[in-house]
Amino acid sequence: MDDEIHLIKNSKDDNASVKYNSSTKATEFHFDNVCLDSSSADEANESETITPQVKKKLLFSKITYFTNFNNLDQLSLHPFIVLSLLLLIYVLNQADRLVLAVVIPSGLRCGVGSSGDCDNSTTNASNVTSTDCISFNDYEQGLITGPAFTVVYVICGLPISRVADRWSRSITLLIGLTVWSSVVFCTGFVQTFWQLLLLRMFVGMGEATCNPVAYSLISDYFSSSSRATVLSIYHVGVYIGGAISYFCGLLNTNLNWRWTFRILGLAGLAIVPLSMIIFYEPRAIRDSRRQRRRGRSSYSIWEVFLHLVKSPSFWVLLVAASVRNTAGYAIGAWLPTYFVREYGVTSAEFGLPVGFVVLCGGTMGSLFGGFVADRIKRRWRSGVAEAIVIAVSQMLAVPCIAGVLLAPTASASYGLLFLAYLTAETWLGPAASIVQDVCMPAMRAQASSVYIAVITMTASAGPVLVPTLFDAFEGFEKCRHGVGYSLLMIVTFCYALCAVVFLLLGLVIRWESKRKGSFSN
Repeated sequence: MDDEIHLIKNSKDDNASVKYNSSTKATEFHFDNVCLDSSSADEANESETITPQVKKKLLFSKITYFTNFNNLDQLSLHPFIVLSLLLLIYVLNQADRLVLAVVIPSGLRCGVGSSGDCDNSTTNASNVTSTDCISFNDYEQGLITGPAFTVVYVICGLPISRVADRWSRSITLLIGLTVWSSVVFCTGFVQTFWQLLLLRMFVGMGEATCNPVAYSLISDYFSSSSRATVLSIYHVGVYIGGAISYFCGLLNTNLNWRWTFRILGLAGLAIVPLSMIIFYEPRAIRDSRRQRRRGRSSYSIWEVFLHLVKSPSFWVLLVAASVRNTAGYAIGAWLPTYFVREYGVTSAEFGLPVGFVVLCGGTMGSLFGGFVADRIKRRWRSGVAEAIVIAVSQMLAVPCIAGVLLAPTASASYGLLFLAYLTAETWLGPAASIVQDVCMPAMRAQASSVYIAVITMTASAGPVLVPTLFDAFEGFEKCRHGVGYSLLMIVTFCYALCAVVFLLLGLVIRWESKRKGSFSN
């Protein structure tokens, strides 16, 4: 324990000092052979068992500690500052990723009529001229919203996570933020489909830095007992970013889709200087990270792979998360087009209600999933609780998402979409928590990258499956109901299947923890 306690500040009296315990992640105040953590110190001030002299030393130690900016890295508040910054970056990450699906039927793609006709006219839902839109078909739409992004995202993710484990994680993330924000800004100037495709690939390269680095940082700042909740808070960025992407549909009322990309790109570049000032890895975290590497500076990708391949839990998790993510990618890429073709609404009409549904329903679902998983964890093993929570929520989501895609009116669809997000979006934080539990600390960034790479590559098939299905079945009435029927088949099947696999994951984790001992790191 002694080697995990780091001196922060000595007062003028050597008997009073402030130290940080990296094992318990608590601030401790030491004086006259008395040691109190930051929570019990406040209680001690009211206690009559400690002499006035000791109380005075305690007060002096706390004042000198909390007023010294150099000790900011040890404040109990600092992990939440880091989490807030990671959340902000992730919001931009998701907004930049998801906005393409919203602006495609709202002005970017030529020939997507608001009445549901699938002709090749030179006007679209936003009534802009042909010079403001780009021509491509449904398969090409599936390509740029799916594989064009995800393939590069996966290929770059593994080497980037290797760099993050060996080098500064915060600098790695800020470089990625700069790259993808610059590319998103440039997307506002494209003239052809191939230019859009190329820039979409570069967005994938930049965004590949985000999750592996964030997962690794969060796991160092927060203990396993609260990790599912914290990761769920982080994953709220998916829904805030998704809501922002839908709100961007309102910009087409006064501005076209080009300014949407330019504004989002500038927003990302604007927070880079602020991040450089605030975002750094504290001394205690760096020291703790070095100690837990067991004398090694890093692990190779092959060593990480060999470690993970021996874990049955990790492989079952990959299958379950891949199935679930396929449904998410499919509905994320095609839901805006579904509203335009099925109900004849424009992005200005569905952007606001759907944006609030994604923001409120997704946020509540994500936070609820993490909170419940951490509460259940007190009785069940770490990992089992998360798997059970995800399985139950996905089964509840099946009838909700079916209602969204079969609703007779747009308003009814919006209401059911809230219930679908509330139940279905509980999975991200608990699943990410399981990944952190199955690997050693020095492997977490690379293990997260492997996890993200597999489920993202698999999910890239989702946007392509939609046009494939409604082309395969003539009865789908491609131009009007095809998108809805295809989404209905894909999403409900994936939700139900992943629920079964997550239940199996809980059993596998239980068996593996009995065989190896403690499951959580």
